[in-house]
Amino acid sequence: MRFDRQEFKIFSSIPEDEMTKIQPLLTERKFKKNHILFFENDTNDNVYIIKSGLAKVCRYFEDKEIVLGIATTGEILGEMEILSFHSDQISSVEAMTDLHTWRISKQDFSKIIDQYPSVLKHMYSVLTERVRSLNRLIRYLSFLDVRTKVANLLIDFYYNIGEQEGDTYSINLKLNQTLLANMLGVTRESVSKTLSEFQDEGLIDMHHKTYQILDLEGLKALCVETEDNPELRLWFH
Repeated sequence: MRFDRQEFKIFSSIPEDEMTKIQPLLTERKFKKNHILFFENDTNDNVYIIKSGLAKVCRYFEDKEIVLGIATTGEILGEMEILSFHSDQISSVEAMTDLHTWRISKQDFSKIIDQYPSVLKHMYSVLTERVRSLNRLIRYLSFLDVRTKVANLLIDFYYNIGEQEGDTYSINLKLNQTLLANMLGVTRESVSKTLSEFQDEGLIDMHHKTYQILDLEGLKALCVETEDNPELRLWFH
């Protein structure tokens, strides 16, 4: 399958005729849901670019998981270690859905960076966006009550993977409450109680782990002192 450089921003500034040199370095790799692409602190020799699907970036401690972010279509995984003095993986990455990726070795990717500085510039842009997302996550974990945390996370999911159907706003992914709890640093029971309250208040509707936002403005009103600009909530630009 041909690699479309316009589909993935990291290569978008490379001239079209130059992509013929990069294409042979890319191989397709598919992962089933729940597959671990790599574990934190392991050595990994590959970089992955997501063609379709979702992956979660996480860390584990004493059988507990904290989800640091969600990687979506077009995002690159495993590349930041190239910029580091240490080659060990910073975090674990697990497929949340069936995942379709392009794979390239870190050695080949480093050569591309050397030849095309625009790729390195884009990598720093990605790093900046991830720091922004982590800053928002820290704010959720440290300063907000459970209702505000859950409201913000639902809004984040909507702006990233949701769609509008009339007056209903759907999140296009089955989200179990354990995942939401691990993203917010609270118990699953707290998340369950809060979601039930939101449903009773007419803010959302839940059905088989899927969510519809019935009152987007009402839910946003709970997101005090957080991002008003939807673009700042995007996991990947």
